[in-house]
Amino acid sequence: MAHNGFSQKIVTWTSRGRMAAGASIVALTLAFGAVTTVAFLPSVSQAQIFGDEDEEEDLGRPATPAGAWDEKRLNRLDRNVRKLERAVARVENKKTPPILIEPDPEVVALQATVDSLSRKQDEQSDVITRLTGQLEEALYANQQLQGTVNAQNARIDVLSRRADNADAHLKDIDALLAPPPPPPASTGSAEGDFDQAFALMTSGQTDDASRAFEAFTTTWPEAAQLPEAWFRLGQIRSMKQDAGGAVAAYATALKGWPKTSWAPEATVRLAGALTDSNRPSDACLALSQFDKLYAKTATNEHKSMAKTLKTRSKCAA
Repeated sequence: MAHNGFSQKIVTWTSRGRMAAGASIVALTLAFGAVTTVAFLPSVSQAQIFGDEDEEEDLGRPATPAGAWDEKRLNRLDRNVRKLERAVARVENKKTPPILIEPDPEVVALQATVDSLSRKQDEQSDVITRLTGQLEEALYANQQLQGTVNAQNARIDVLSRRADNADAHLKDIDALLAPPPPPPASTGSAEGDFDQAFALMTSGQTDDASRAFEAFTTTWPEAAQLPEAWFRLGQIRSMKQDAGGAVAAYATALKGWPKTSWAPEATVRLAGALTDSNRPSDACLALSQFDKLYAKTATNEHKSMAKTLKTRSKCAA
């Protein structure tokens, strides 16, 4: 009986020991689970790893369309990833490098797009640089060509002026070498031809008048108007500053020292033409004939001209 009682006690202690051991194991399991839960569940401060500032920024900004990523969102995503890595490292209490996380496919695709656009931009910059160089070379070549064109234009202007001057000179030569135009047609009488030539002279057509009087001297060599025709030719030649021709015409008109109304003037004009021809002694002889033959009938104008010519030619008193 005593033995049975002791045996029952041993069984009771064994049952109690097993129960205590089971309770201890359960307690240890619960404790370890609690520690593990505490270790891997973020605390209040750890729950704030991604600061409220990011959420506040998103609240104040209009919603971004799906798939539209900008640089600011990418930076924020990268910053949050780094915070998460540091939080995990703190929980594990390790100083090992952060856990590598697979990149977001959208970020990878966006980065590839950015790289492609960057390469295209670089290529376009190279093209622009090359085109700019070609443009500068073309501008320089254009400036050189413009300078050549300006020089050629200046040369053409000089040659054009020379050609114009040569043409004008040739026209002058042609005019000098051209035969004189024919005299006016004869009227058929000496008196008519003389009157026609005299009318041309008084109307200012001295060239036509000169040709008409010259034609008269050859056509009518015996006419009574012949001496006066030579006198009128002398007047026309004096007006043209032809001193030699005037001397010949006046001398021919005064052959025989005619007693006509124009003779005193013809004598004074002859002396003037001789003086202009640097023949002062002959001029003095003509003036002495004027004093001897025509002074009494000469006008005051002709007398004054004779006196002036005597002084110029230094005639003896």
